Amino acid sequence: MFIKLTRSGSRTYAQLVESFRDELGKPRQRTVATLGRVDEHDGQVDALLNGLLRAKGRPVGATEGPQVRFESALSLGDVWALDALWH
Repeated sequence: MFIKLTRSGSRTYAQLVESFRDELGKPRQRTVATLGRVDEHDGQVDALLNGLLRAKGRPVGATEGPQVRFESALSLGDVWALDALWH
């Protein structure tokens, strides 16, 4: 299962979609549930996310940014050069 975003005019909806194979073995997708409008503040999607956060034991409203660390390109240059020479 996965989340699929669909657009209808200027609105964006989140849907829970299931992938499966039909009798002939061809891959198909079926919409299990429409979760609500993504662009709506304090709508169904936000309520669902808050419920999932509570179920996981995480504080509601705490938004952590992704943990990204940037490396210097200079420190990777020698490794790249040695790899290029090896091949």
